[in-house]
Amino acid sequence: MTSQPRHSKGPFPLQKGFPGLIIGAMMEEKHKSYAFFLVNLAVFLDTLLYGIIVPVIPHYATTLGISTIWLGFIFAAYSAGLLLAGVPSGMACDRFGYRPVMVGGALGLTLATIAFAFSRSAWILAASRFVQGVAAAATWSAGLALVAILYPPQVRGQKMGVAMASTGLGTILGPPVGGALYQWAGYASPFLLTAVLGLLLTLLLWCGSWPKNRPSRPRGRFSWAGLLAGPNILLATAITLAGSFGYGMLEPTLPLHLHESFDLDSARVGLFFGLFSVTYSLCQPLVGALADRLGRKPLIFAGLLAEAALLPWLALAKTPAAEASVMALLGFAVGTCSTPLLPLLADSAEKLLSGNPGIKEEAAPRDSPYGTAFGLTNTVYSLGLVLGPPVGTALLQQHGFTPVAFTHGAIMGAAALAVAAYMRETLAK
Repeated sequence: MTSQPRHSKGPFPLQKGFPGLIIGAMMEEKHKSYAFFLVNLAVFLDTLLYGIIVPVIPHYATTLGISTIWLGFIFAAYSAGLLLAGVPSGMACDRFGYRPVMVGGALGLTLATIAFAFSRSAWILAASRFVQGVAAAATWSAGLALVAILYPPQVRGQKMGVAMASTGLGTILGPPVGGALYQWAGYASPFLLTAVLGLLLTLLLWCGSWPKNRPSRPRGRFSWAGLLAGPNILLATAITLAGSFGYGMLEPTLPLHLHESFDLDSARVGLFFGLFSVTYSLCQPLVGALADRLGRKPLIFAGLLAEAALLPWLALAKTPAAEASVMALLGFAVGTCSTPLLPLLADSAEKLLSGNPGIKEEAAPRDSPYGTAFGLTNTVYSLGLVLGPPVGTALLQQHGFTPVAFTHGAIMGAAALAVAAYMRETLAK
């Protein structure tokens, strides 16, 4: 009889004795499912708020008189908060547990959203956006770490694909809901709606049942140098940085391009971004399951290559229908690339922690520093979003939208070449 992997013990303590084992297993599965549901709800709400602001950009540029450069800084403020709080949030998750970190993130998101609803100056908007980024760092670091500890590597890609689909659902609903509420009920309405949902989430997180994770004490083997030395971790963080930098350039510039080139109002701009999010969200669970079976890197390479080919057509498309087609295909490409990155990061953290690169994933210890690893990912992701908007808006102001789209495509093409260098190792195994 083969021994079961350590993950089979589960993060929730079981009862002793045969009846206790049966009841405990049932309760464990119930707690695990509920915790997974709360993680999905938390990341959904965060991306819902993130998408709500997109169709309101023309309002800032016209009604409030905020310049294009200031729009870039407002977007970058969110990422600056995510940048500064990413690693500390992940380390706090590993040390203190999931409940305080996730509750703090949800509450901070709620309060910052209320402040954002009543902000009228560029400085206050940027400050509110910064606090939202800090809160999002807590939610993402703890949430992704929780998914990693709840599920073993054999199904981790699928489960993280579901979590990423929840983010896609938030970005699907965010732009159209934000644009529609803005036009029908005024500027503050979409943010107040999100604040109410944030308060509800805070209460659910506070009352939820959480696994009793232990602090990471891997016999002195874990270190920052060891974590950063892993080639897969460097690969995942580099691709994350490239993707977030390029998307950061598009966020404040693509809505203006759609408005100026095709005369689209806020609601229709939101629908374009919603179309991207639909295809992005639909492919996530399938890509995650395929990554569990076929490997992470081949799918990452395919997604990067498709992104590099599609991005220039955002500027070259001549009709709204053609632009919509590019947005839809781009959602599939981004989903194919991004979904396998998260389980790749978790798998690599486990292997590094074991001190033996050849150890089987099933035997990896459960006390891996998932929070720190995903906090690192949040940090590099936010770094790209900090740098991207100012660069994108500067390019738009000086040369138009075409250099923005082509620059993003070139970056993703370079990332695809980097993955191709690692593919030899993957295919050789």
